[in-house]
Amino acid sequence: LAFDRRVRKELGVNHVSYCAEPKYDGLSVALTFDKGIFVRGATRGDGAIGEDVTHNLRTIRALPLQLREGGTYPSHVIVRGEVFMKLPDFHTLKRRLTEQGEEPFANPRNASSGTLRQLDPAITATRPLTITCYDFMSPGTERARTHFEAVTSLNAWGLPIPQFRRKCS
Repeated sequence: LAFDRRVRKELGVNHVSYCAEPKYDGLSVALTFDKGIFVRGATRGDGAIGEDVTHNLRTIRALPLQLREGGTYPSHVIVRGEVFMKLPDFHTLKRRLTEQGEEPFANPRNASSGTLRQLDPAITATRPLTITCYDFMSPGTERARTHFEAVTSLNAWGLPIPQFRRKCS
């Protein structure tokens, strides 16, 4: 309530709508699509320069390599997303690694990060990564007015978005 009061005061308005959705704890990525085709993916890195993880991102089944045909998307767009591992999948991977005598990951975030930054995409392909997308940027294109509208656009383009999402007052 205090946060809502501060936001309304700063904006000088009586009412604010929010988009409530889960916060996924994984690895932040930027996905570049040219003419609807996935061409590059990078980690956030140091905020200015990230690691190119395109080959590993291509192994994530939830990530389409081409945006939905007939969709109205910018010719060049950078989509922000979060690569993560669902908890049951993490436990299965941890058990499998332990049975194979390998060192298991400490938590799902480390597993996601280590897997996505893996040098061999064949290994990445065997790991249960998934992705959710939450924002986009496109030079020369008007931004969505709200976060809710941005995520709705991503969904229309065929990208995975948070399953549980609601516009709230």
